Amino acid sequence: MADHRRWAVEEFGEAKLGDSRRVGRLLRIATALFAHVAGTVTASFGSQAERNGAYDFLGNAAITLFALTQAIWTACAKRCAPFEWVFVPVDGSSLGLLDPFHTRGTGRVGTHAKGARGFIVMTAMAVTSLGVSLGICGQQFWTRGPKRIKDTRAKRKFKDKETHYWVVVVEQVIAAFQRAALKCVPWFQIDRGGDVADVLLKAVDSDWRVTVRAAQNRRMAGTDDVAYLWETMLKQRSMGTYRLEVPAGNLRTARTAQMSVRACTVSLRLLDKWTKKIRIVKIGAVLTREINTTPAGEKPIEWMLLTTAPIRTFEDAKLVIFGYSQRWKIEIFHRCWKSGRCEVEKTQLHTSEAILKWATILASVAMRTLQITQQARSTPEMPADQLLTRDEIDVIILLRKPKGYGAGDVPTLGKVVRWIAEIGGFTNKGSKAHPGKIVVGRGLNRIAAAVELLGALRGPKTKGKR
Repeated sequence: MADHRRWAVEEFGEAKLGDSRRVGRLLRIATALFAHVAGTVTASFGSQAERNGAYDFLGNAAITLFALTQAIWTACAKRCAPFEWVFVPVDGSSLGLLDPFHTRGTGRVGTHAKGARGFIVMTAMAVTSLGVSLGICGQQFWTRGPKRIKDTRAKRKFKDKETHYWVVVVEQVIAAFQRAALKCVPWFQIDRGGDVADVLLKAVDSDWRVTVRAAQNRRMAGTDDVAYLWETMLKQRSMGTYRLEVPAGNLRTARTAQMSVRACTVSLRLLDKWTKKIRIVKIGAVLTREINTTPAGEKPIEWMLLTTAPIRTFEDAKLVIFGYSQRWKIEIFHRCWKSGRCEVEKTQLHTSEAILKWATILASVAMRTLQITQQARSTPEMPADQLLTRDEIDVIILLRKPKGYGAGDVPTLGKVVRWIAEIGGFTNKGSKAHPGKIVVGRGLNRIAAAVELLGALRGPKTKGKR
């Protein structure tokens, strides 16, 4: 069985669609999409029969978004089984779609003045301690109403606020892990948008393992004088330092930053703005801050992290920091899904049900692209035929013409993924430069036609890897 088919079976094979033929169609769609994906159905499939099959599948009301997501989340949870715990970055984004006549079931996205339309989405993904993505384990779509809510946040219950979806997605992940009967613990990594009293209270009350980047300088409890989070943490002794490689960015100079770490347990005064009640919650706090290496005119790099994980030692604190650094992988996923390889925002489907089912399948394809890219970094010596088909490897060798390799050889995954990236436009700057998911995805799309032709030339009896 070719690797793409194996992945499709693992990802979607247990979908409860009411008919084995529907599951078979889903597996064929997913397998074809990984080999060559585009934002539209017409551009993704090479034959009219495949296009018609995809349209029929997406338009079938008996095939629900819920059934697709349950299969995907459970498959991801099962991949987590070998681990004691996994990082679970959670973050929100939006899918912007053209809908000038408001006929596609979309709502407002972006600023109210621009009038953009689409869907809001929050996604959770599992990541190993080595930084390899295991899949999507929670995802929630919703739409905003036609008008802005003019009353203040304090006048609305938590369940009526968009911040409520942080809790919804976390609960989806926990349910998926329970369905898979796992002992693996999800360690949620949440951005500043989740620094909400209701979210923190829910995490503590439910005994979730969670790290939230602090956005608010909250007031401390249990002290005679009025004290706040930042000043409290800055009074703590440094537990140690570490070095951080900082790439160049917008208004940021490339450098090796020296980071100081402070950590302790703090007592926060959390106000429930609906009930007006104050609760005192003990939670871990980790402050990592750049010292002595900040260029003139720039702000020092700094993260203030609130966590329910233990922080008894310097190594515990560094693990909290490393875990939060994995949160950026969810943003990489969103880029690959929305405007990178999958270009989901270009879909021309007409109904919200079909759009969201298509977006969900493409999300799995985007995640698979990330997995291959990250696996090539974490285990570059892995044989390439563990993740790629024989035909793909041969086409890559034929197109790239690397010295010492010919059709039938099995290079390492690190080499092959780099060759794929070069076919996709990777400029190979520096021996330590790693290709990203965009050029890898572009390379996979560029070799797709040649892979299909090679498979046809080998004949119908050639299946999977040789």
